Amino acid sequence: MTRLILIRHGETNWNVEHRKQGRNDQPLNTKGATQAALAAAYVKNNFNVTKVWSSPLKRCSNTAALFDMPVATSDHLLEIDYGDWEGKLTEEIEAMHPNSVNGSVDTMDPPGGETRANLPVRGNKWLNEAKLTSEIGDVVLVGHGGSMKGLLVALLELPYQAMDKFLIDNCSLTVVEISSDPAIPNRLAVLNITSHLSKTNSVEKFPSSGRSY
Repeated sequence: MTRLILIRHGETNWNVEHRKQGRNDQPLNTKGATQAALAAAYVKNNFNVTKVWSSPLKRCSNTAALFDMPVATSDHLLEIDYGDWEGKLTEEIEAMHPNSVNGSVDTMDPPGGETRANLPVRGNKWLNEAKLTSEIGDVVLVGHGGSMKGLLVALLELPYQAMDKFLIDNCSLTVVEISSDPAIPNRLAVLNITSHLSKTNSVEKFPSSGRSY
């Protein structure tokens, strides 16, 4: 059995500011670099990592490099293209769309950007590229909140709207058991584990919303 370990990138300044960063290549901030080191150390100590994949954006690739092994990258793992929303504050965007569902724009397609329904499509393209069932050991993927939700939907064969049910925090761990038998579904083993980040989260009363990718 192959386990796919999904690690969302660490915190960036745009995450703190609640800016939509999408394809913008923002680096990790100081806290994000600490989160990345803690996540990588935890995974190396608890899993048999034999392959590492990453989004090509540096907030992901810098974390993937901590595994000290070759890193495969794929454009299928890039974050959603936010189009006209890139770089804008979430509150600014919500003010532009006052009739959005529950006051949130996170269920809307960004104008001039990528449709949310395309995220699972890209997820399936990466699954065909990665050929996980032929891997021996555990596979790490360092990616983005939005595109990882799309990948989870593809892995678990859920409708794309199910992406809205997942919470994926910075440098959290999500593990999916990959079935080699087409008749047996993949299984979600753990979702959004953050206990390994206790040193960086100790000052936070509540976990982050995960709304800014």
